Amino acid sequence: MLLQRYHNPKDPGMQQIRQLLNSGYKQVMPAIRLIGEDMKPQAFDVYSPKILAAIAGLEDILASRCIAIPMRRTDKKMPSFPPDFDGAGLRHQLYTLALTHFRAVYTNYSERPALHTLHNRSGELWSPLVALAAFFEEQGGVSGLLQAIATTAEMDEQISEGKALSDREEAVLQALELLTRGRSQLTWIKANDLRERVARLLGQASDRMGDGQWIGHIIKRLHLADEGRRKRANDGITYAIQPDEVLDMMRRYDVLPV
Repeated sequence: MLLQRYHNPKDPGMQQIRQLLNSGYKQVMPAIRLIGEDMKPQAFDVYSPKILAAIAGLEDILASRCIAIPMRRTDKKMPSFPPDFDGAGLRHQLYTLALTHFRAVYTNYSERPALHTLHNRSGELWSPLVALAAFFEEQGGVSGLLQAIATTAEMDEQISEGKALSDREEAVLQALELLTRGRSQLTWIKANDLRERVARLLGQASDRMGDGQWIGHIIKRLHLADEGRRKRANDGITYAIQPDEVLDMMRRYDVLPV
């Protein structure tokens, strides 16, 4: 699902889509809609795995319900799908796998608590993948898969709990350090300038990173600016950044300067 309209606050259809996505990340969280001429409330089960692609990122509420996979520009020639590629055969094999081995995966998911070391929302997000990884390693001979999934899940939990940073958050800190390097006083930085610097650090085009809304979320989460240190002008938003606070945050999260 490509969220090209996700960050448009004037799009009336996106508000309902956000509600469906926020409710559909786990079971027993139905979406309520008014149905029929009598407008009777009815609950709909909207739970299912979903794949979202968003250049500008997701707002905090939905992002906390997702497993993020940052995409990087490749530095090598990657094989492409043939023009006549048809995934129907692979899909049918997956259906057969699910129907044939449901009991084993269900046992891993519901009856083997030792597999599931994460808690709260991280546990909800990663438990299905942990159950599948254990199945493929134990019955499919895919050595090391369970440990790889467990390690990635633990890192994701650290990011969600504020104990580690995402690639974009690290790039924001590095960009702020570059833009305030050699200064000791409060420095006003334009969101557009910061976005362009972050884009270069990540090897992306700045015009494909969306508006600067995500910058404000990251700066606020890292406690580098508040409402009193933000100004809105005709050419965009500027943030008052204290250089020593940026260096302190980089030290806390082991982020190296560029």
